[in-house]
Amino acid sequence: MIESILLFVLLLLTALARYLVYGAFEPVMFSMIFLFPVAALVIFLISKKLADKERAYKPKDIEAWSFYNAQKSLMIRKPLFKGNERRGYVKRYFPQKWQYALGDILGYNWYLSLRIQIDQDLYDVRWYREKWFDQQDHWWIYKNGTPIGFAQTMINLKNTAKFKEAITYVIDDQTYLSSATSISSIISLSQDDDEVGTLKRNHMLSNVQVLDVVENRPECLVPLIVHSYYYKNK
Repeated sequence: MIESILLFVLLLLTALARYLVYGAFEPVMFSMIFLFPVAALVIFLISKKLADKERAYKPKDIEAWSFYNAQKSLMIRKPLFKGNERRGYVKRYFPQKWQYALGDILGYNWYLSLRIQIDQDLYDVRWYREKWFDQQDHWWIYKNGTPIGFAQTMINLKNTAKFKEAITYVIDDQTYLSSATSISSIISLSQDDDEVGTLKRNHMLSNVQVLDVVENRPECLVPLIVHSYYYKNK
C-alpha cells in the first residue's frame, strides 16, 4: 500500500520535472501514474475488510489455540482463542513510524515486533539490531515489561540449501527451536529434540492459524507465532 503511494509520488515528480525541463507532456503516461493511488486505495479497502474478519473471528470445531491472520497492512489486535474461549490477542507493531513505511517496501519481516497477550500476561517480542549488515534478525522478549529472553534467526548456507527455516529462542532459561521447510505451512517447536508445539493452517486454503502446545505451557505459543509472522506471512 505505502509502496504504491511512494511510486506515485516519485513518478509524478519525474513527469513534472520532464515537463518543466523539456516541455514534454504525455497524457497517457500521466494518466497511468494515477493508477498507483487507485491501487493503494483498493489494497486499503481489501485490508480493511479482512481486518474486520480478523476482529470478528470465532473458531469453529477447533479445540486448540487459534487466531485468524489474513492481512498484513493494518496493525490491529487479532483475537487469540483456546477452543471457543478468547484468551488474548496477537498484534504486530513498529517501534518507529518510518519503520512501517520501510517494512512495507522491503518486506513484511523487516523490523518485526509483536505484542502477544495470553490471559493476564503480555509478551513483547521487540526487534533490535545487534550490528550493521548482520544477516540474522534478533529480538528481545519481555513478559509484562520484564526481560525473560531473546531470539535469533538461523540463516546460513546449510539451512538455505535445505529450504529450512529456523529460529532459536531462550525464554526463562529454556532453549527452544522453531523450524519448518519453506514449502510447508507447518511449524514445529522443539526443546531438547522433543516436540513441544506446532502451528499449521486449519486447512490448505485457510487463514486460520491453529497452534497446539504441551499443556500448561502457553509461553510455547510465542515462538510459534514469531516464526509464523517472520517466515510465513510474506
